[in-house]
Amino acid sequence: MAIPVSIYSAVAFMHPDDTGKLFVPASKRVPLTLVPEYSRDEDGVDTVKVLMATSHLIVFEAFRPKGAVDRPHAHPDHHSIGYQKQGRVRMRIANKTFIVEEGDSYQHPLGVEHQHEVLEDSIRIEIKHYPAGNAIESWNALVGPPSVSDAKPGA
Repeated sequence: MAIPVSIYSAVAFMHPDDTGKLFVPASKRVPLTLVPEYSRDEDGVDTVKVLMATSHLIVFEAFRPKGAVDRPHAHPDHHSIGYQKQGRVRMRIANKTFIVEEGDSYQHPLGVEHQHEVLEDSIRIEIKHYPAGNAIESWNALVGPPSVSDAKPGA
């Protein structure tokens, strides 16, 4: 099976040994603090590890502590689907508000404003779909380029 060359690009918050692989041992990876471009004035709202990346998808696990609130924001280049693995979050998507609990799923389509307010320490799995491709380049622009800390041996 041929793997597209774009998957071999460095991915922020993903161990470099995992890029371009069909299997990723994410259970052995350590999450890193993320400060996305829309939250530059805040302390990191997420601790993230990328589980898988392709030219159209980024899949990651994110932890947020109770009390964290991000600013209302929208993403012009991707759709997001989330699965709440642990905790509770008040989620505003467009003009609707939901209490998201363990086992719940949600989506915020491309360009739709959304906001998270963490009611209990929270872990979610999120899938970002970039219809135009360039997922890795867009992800790196959103969260910052891959850094030396992404490549910690044994992480």
